[in-house]
Amino acid sequence: MARQPDDDVSNDVTIDAWDASSPTALPGPPTARFTTGAIIAGRYRLVALLGRGGMGEVYRADDLTLDQPVALKFLSATAMGADGFGNASRLTQFHNELRVARQVSHKNVCRLYDLGEANGRRFLTMEYVDGEDLGALLRRIGRFPQDRAVAIARQLCAGVAAAHERGVIHRDLKPANVMIDGDGNVRITDFGIATAGAETESGIVGTPQYMAPEQLTGHAASIKTDLYAVGLILFEIFTGRRAHDAKTVSDLKTLHDTGTLTTPSSIVRDLDPAVERVILRCLDRDPDRRPASALAIAAALPGGDPLAAALAAGETPSPDALAAAAETAAIPVLHGLGLVAALLASLAIYATVSPRATMADLVPLEKPPAVLADRADQILADFGYPDRPVDTDQSFVTPPDFPRWLVETEQTTDRWSPSRVAIGPALLFWRRTSPRDLEPSSPAPTVTP
Repeated sequence: MARQPDDDVSNDVTIDAWDASSPTALPGPPTARFTTGAIIAGRYRLVALLGRGGMGEVYRADDLTLDQPVALKFLSATAMGADGFGNASRLTQFHNELRVARQVSHKNVCRLYDLGEANGRRFLTMEYVDGEDLGALLRRIGRFPQDRAVAIARQLCAGVAAAHERGVIHRDLKPANVMIDGDGNVRITDFGIATAGAETESGIVGTPQYMAPEQLTGHAASIKTDLYAVGLILFEIFTGRRAHDAKTVSDLKTLHDTGTLTTPSSIVRDLDPAVERVILRCLDRDPDRRPASALAIAAALPGGDPLAAALAAGETPSPDALAAAAETAAIPVLHGLGLVAALLASLAIYATVSPRATMADLVPLEKPPAVLADRADQILADFGYPDRPVDTDQSFVTPPDFPRWLVETEQTTDRWSPSRVAIGPALLFWRRTSPRDLEPSSPAPTVTP
């Protein structure tokens, strides 16, 4: 993961430090704890320091056994305890969460491989992604064109959804943890690492700038807090600016409490309204009003079908994910009642008008269908078919030549008057009998003459 030091950690001690109360977490210039070329655990040769954050340092290394590049992330003392190992319960929790995170296999997620130890420090081996982190890229280019931003947003949502399906909550989604590789694809990093560090007794663990309001008040992380962070990332992708401009955690809490939020369209005037709607839904203070899943966010973005794209890529989302992706915004109550009223009125008009606009209404039926059917059976018996049939069917049909004659022989508005239609034959009664069951011929749904 070729990346620069995390600006969210190094630029602002108060709001961006992993643990704002710990003096050991104060940021500084990246200083390597290990020298280039050092052999770690008898297998990995360090190539370069890629970056440093509150959880530790990240190095690029060569796996001498498999002959491929990897990334090594050494956990800091603040993350695992003053001795580098932490207590037994913390390590047990860390191992369990790492085991779950390793199950996340997705093209938009950086894979975690294994846990090791060197010189008294725990480290993780991860997939090496040769690219640039999204935070640095946004600082360099400002914002993405909308089409490219939508493509990045879809990939981001796909990676987050894959983790959530496995029960993995990132807890520290931010641009610095989203890599754009050499092919321009999204690769989410640090899955499982943010969930691995247990919160300390004081201070805030994570990046407050990208936390949901409920996290800042002490509530546990959840899928909805990850989706809030996704909304903040989308805000930056489409506008090139952060949604919240706060210098301290106190200022950030005040912004959340007052509901102060700059709308994306006030920054980018020609932004697609669908993009703004989904971003504002993600950033809703009420977790229940946020989208149900990351796939629901992707489905709400303009253009394309994220589920079809996932299937084309050989991925099979779970039934819950498919149901969540079908989520749509609710129709306002008054609008819905108006539509129901319009439907009922249309049905009433149809029921009133349709009998007066059909040939059957214009033709006086002197004998009911039962009498006509009996007369047809008498005719069949006279023709030498007296046996009782197994199946019968009957109906009325309008011969096409008679309505055409009515139109062609009278050019006034009285062409459909009952007196002219009574000349007939406007309706013909037919009846079929059979020694076995009658079945309609496809594609006709019913038996025909």
